[in-house]
Amino acid sequence: MKPPIPVTVIGGYLGSGKTTLLNHMLRESTGRRIAVLVNDFGAVGIDGDLIRSADGDTITLTNGCVCCAIGSDLMTALWSVRDRDERPDHVIIEASGVSDPAPIAHHALTPGFDLDGVVVLLDAETVRHRERHSVVGRTVSRQLVSADVLVLNKIDLVTSDQLSDLKTWLARVAPRVPVVPASDGRVPLSALVGFAHHGLPTAEPYEHSREYTAASVSFNGPIARVDLERLLRDLPAGVLRVKGVVQLDDTPGERTVVHRVASRHTLGTDGPWRAGEAGRLVAIALAGTPLDGFGHALQD
Repeated sequence: MKPPIPVTVIGGYLGSGKTTLLNHMLRESTGRRIAVLVNDFGAVGIDGDLIRSADGDTITLTNGCVCCAIGSDLMTALWSVRDRDERPDHVIIEASGVSDPAPIAHHALTPGFDLDGVVVLLDAETVRHRERHSVVGRTVSRQLVSADVLVLNKIDLVTSDQLSDLKTWLARVAPRVPVVPASDGRVPLSALVGFAHHGLPTAEPYEHSREYTAASVSFNGPIARVDLERLLRDLPAGVLRVKGVVQLDDTPGERTVVHRVASRHTLGTDGPWRAGEAGRLVAIALAGTPLDGFGHALQD
């Protein structure tokens, strides 16, 4: 009988750095076959130089790892990974930024799998503001109580006094959970796996779609950098997160990775633009935020 496959769930609010952490974990796999389950390839942004091939709902990476789309059924995706010819050594599930990791982690209790732990990322610059928000705070609190380890990310964006205050707050709200400070999601893989799971809180039904809304837009060619910068700067206040990969008019040979968290945005590069690839942006906002026509001006 084959041993169960350990499963790690990666959670954390929008913009906390889950995708960046995932890319670092994949680079550090060093011979360990990792299967990553994600909701959407277009939004997750696996580093281009890690990708060997893409076929339907599976991306094969150069280091032997795979990245699979969850689709509408997480359990079916898990079974599919379990039954692959090359069985993975570890499964990582990326939870949506507005979801509670606990119900997702409960799926790892299915036969053939063993829940290794729940890792929750926190954006050091914004987590206290998020936690105090009347709507967002409930999501952040649910994520905190689900964690086996907390990664306090982006500590380079706060002062030493602010970092000390954050650690004091976390010691109060999550006293038994280890906290790993990090910048740019750089955490050793050994610090994120091998946890004795502390037991999941009850997974209460929760319809987060009532509190959040989303929009996406695709591009079949280069878009103007100046127009993209204007879009990111002038978005409505309720927009919490924008991410995607686009082709810009002044660097058409490169993949430009777009990130916007709160009012801060960055544009980075991720290898050469791949023939036949379409650009895409995804925005997530509080319910009621006007997203009609999001990004359509960039298509003109």
